[in-house]
Amino acid sequence: GGMKERDAFFSKLTSNCKAPLLRPMKSLNPRTVFKKTKLTDMWRKRKISNFQYLMMLNLMAGRTFNDVTQYPVFPWVLCDYTSETLNLSDHRIYRDLSKPVGALNPDRLAQLIERYNDLDGFVSEEEKFLYGSHYSSPGVVLHYLVRQEPYTSMHIALQSGRFDCADRMFHDVAGCWDSCMTSTSDVKELTPEFFTCPEMFINTNDFPLGQTQSKIPISNVKLPPWAKESPHEFIRIHRLALESEYVSNNLHHWIDLIFGYKQRGPAAAANHNVFHYLSYEGSVDLDKISDEVTRQATESHIQNFGQTPSQLMVKDPHPPRSRVEDDGPLLEKNLQALRCHTPAKQFGGSRNAEANGPVISLHALGEYIFAIYSDLSFCSYKIHFIRGVVPFTFKAEKTRHIISRKGSRSLSAVWHALNVEDDIPFEADSTSKEAVSLGLGNSSFAISLGGSAKLSGSAVNSADSSYLLLSCGYFDNCLKVQTLDSSSLRYNQNGGHRGQINCLQVGEDGTVMVTGGQDSTCRVWVIDHDSFASSLTDGYVYSSLGFESGLLRCCHVLLGHVSPITCVAMSTKLDVIISGSEDGSICIHNIRSGKFVRSLHVDASTKEVKHSCAINGISVRKLAIHVDGTFVANFSDESMYLFTVNGQKLADINLEEQLYSMIICQQSERLITGGEKGLAKIWTLHDLSLDCTVDVSTYGAITSLVLTPLDTSQTAQYLCVGSSNGSL
Repeated sequence: GGMKERDAFFSKLTSNCKAPLLRPMKSLNPRTVFKKTKLTDMWRKRKISNFQYLMMLNLMAGRTFNDVTQYPVFPWVLCDYTSETLNLSDHRIYRDLSKPVGALNPDRLAQLIERYNDLDGFVSEEEKFLYGSHYSSPGVVLHYLVRQEPYTSMHIALQSGRFDCADRMFHDVAGCWDSCMTSTSDVKELTPEFFTCPEMFINTNDFPLGQTQSKIPISNVKLPPWAKESPHEFIRIHRLALESEYVSNNLHHWIDLIFGYKQRGPAAAANHNVFHYLSYEGSVDLDKISDEVTRQATESHIQNFGQTPSQLMVKDPHPPRSRVEDDGPLLEKNLQALRCHTPAKQFGGSRNAEANGPVISLHALGEYIFAIYSDLSFCSYKIHFIRGVVPFTFKAEKTRHIISRKGSRSLSAVWHALNVEDDIPFEADSTSKEAVSLGLGNSSFAISLGGSAKLSGSAVNSADSSYLLLSCGYFDNCLKVQTLDSSSLRYNQNGGHRGQINCLQVGEDGTVMVTGGQDSTCRVWVIDHDSFASSLTDGYVYSSLGFESGLLRCCHVLLGHVSPITCVAMSTKLDVIISGSEDGSICIHNIRSGKFVRSLHVDASTKEVKHSCAINGISVRKLAIHVDGTFVANFSDESMYLFTVNGQKLADINLEEQLYSMIICQQSERLITGGEKGLAKIWTLHDLSLDCTVDVSTYGAITSLVLTPLDTSQTAQYLCVGSSNGSL
C-alpha cells in the first residue's frame, strides 16, 4: 500500500494495541521530524560524532538495516588505499566531499555529461539522468557484505542461486575504489559496516567464492597496506578518518548532496548529482499506474536499482561544523602535561575525618563528585570549573551514611575483596569483624536517574531527589535504592539471586541495570520504567516472578556460568552484557532478548583464548567495555586482555600489579587503570600500549577512578582518583 494505508495502519496500531514503547507522533514526515530535533546543533557543537550524526540522518531519511533496498549510506572518505602509512592530518589523502562519487573523476564525468546531453529528445527533461546506477542499492549492499549472513543467502538469491562471478565480487578495497573512480556504471558509496564491522572483510564461514580469471582465489578482502593486513586496524583507522578534522569541516557538503538541497532540482544538476527519476521519493504514484505490467516493472526498478533517501533539507545549505574547542576530552590532549591536585578540605584522608577507610567507589554527575568510603559514608563534592593555575575549586558539600539493616552498616570488605595492605591506619567500628563477609567494592554501587524521571525531563546536572543510588553486596542479599540528596531508602528487597549479589552496573541511559551473584547468574533489571520493563520481560521471568510495577523490575535471568560472578560490564548502545566469573569464564549476552551469545576464557597454562567451558581458566577480576565493540578484561594473574564482543583477542599485557579500578574513556581510545602500586596508568586501547603514568602512591593504593562528563556547564574534563587512605 501507499502512504495513506501506512498512516491508517499506524493509527489503528497505536489506538487498538498495547504497545508501550510505540509513542504516537504528530507527523511521520521526515522533514518535519528532522526540523524538530536538535541533532544538527549537537553535531555542530561537537556533542555527537560524525558517525552518530550520519546514522541519525539515515534513520530520519527512511534508511534502515532491515531493508537492503533502503540501507544506510555512508561516504567514501579516503582516496589513498596504496600507501604504507596514513597521515590523517594530510588533506591529500581524503576524497572531495563536495562532489558525488561520479563527479570525482573529470574524464569520466565528461563522458557521462555527453551521454546526458544525448538524451535530449528521447525522454522528458524530468526523466534525464547522469548516472544509470545508484550509490546505494541491494546489489551494492550485498556486494559489500557477502561474507556474512544473512547477506550471503540474500546475495545468492539475487544471483539466481549461486555466487556472482569472482571477478565482480568484493575482494579488494583498493580495487573497489578504483572501479568507483573509473567505471561509468559504478558510483557506489559505502555502508556503516566499513566503520564498525571488521568481520565483513573476513570469510569466517569459508564460503566458496571462486577464483578470478587470473586464477587468484577469493576469500578474505585484500586491505590497503596501511591496515597491516588487519581488518580491525582498517576499521580503527577508517573510523578515525571519518572523525578527522578534514571530514568534520567538509561533511556538510556531502550531506547536502545526499540529504539536502543538492539532492534534487537545479542545485543537483549544477553539482552533477542527477540519478534516474524513479530513484527519487514521490517521483511516481504507483496507484495511478493502471497497467499491471508497467506497474510491476516500475516497482522492480525502484526495488533493485537504488532509492535516494528522503530529502531532509530543501532550500538552505547544511551549516558547517564549528571549530574545535580548546577544551575537549581529557585523554585526547598532551598526556605528559597531566598534573595532580589534592584538594585540602576533604571528608576522608585523615584520622579525624568524617569518613573512614578507602574510597571504594566514585561517581561523577555534572559538577558533582560522589565518593563512597569503606565505612559506607556517602559524601558529595562540588567542582566549580574556572580557568587559572588550578582550573577549578573543589568544595566539600555534605556527608551521610548509606541506610542499611542492622549489622550491614559497617566497614566494607574492601580489605578482604581488594587485598589492600592492612598497615594503612583508619578507625574501625564495632562491626568491622562482620564486614569481612561483605563484598562491597567499586562495582557495588551505581547512580541512575531512572526511566520515569528521564521521561519527565528532570534536571541532569544537579544532585536532586530524582537521582537514585543503587547498591549491593550486603549480608542480607538485598538490593538497596536510595535517593541521592537525602539517602532516604526507596527500595530494599531481595535481589532475586540465591545468595549474595557480588556486583552491579547501570547502562549509559540509566534505565537498565545488570547484577551478578554468587549463584552464577546475572539478572537484568529495569529501573523505574514499567512500560519498558513489560516489553523486555521474558516468559520465564514473567511466569515465575509475575509482573509487579515498582522501582526495580527483573526482566531476564542470564545463564552460562557455573561459578560465582565476579564482575559485569554492559553497553545499552551495543545491546551487550559481559560477565566474568571465578572459574575464568567470560559470557556475552544480549540485553533486550536475554539470549546467550558466546563464552570464552583464557587457559591458565597456555594463555590461549578458548571458546569452550572454562576447565583451567584464570579468574576474571574486572571488565570494561567500549562503544566500538571492544572490551578489556583483567584477570587474577595480573594480566589484561583486549577482546572484541565477537570473541577475538586483539592484545594482551602483563600489568605486574593487582588492579582495583579500571575505566574506559568513551570519547577517546583510552583505558585508565589504578591498583596496588598507586599509579594511575593511561593506555591506548587498541593495542594496550602505555601512554602515561601519574604517580599518586603517596596516598596509598588507587581504589577507584572516575572521569567527569563532558558537559556544557564545564570547561574541561577531569580524572578523579580515590585512594586507600581516603584521599581524593
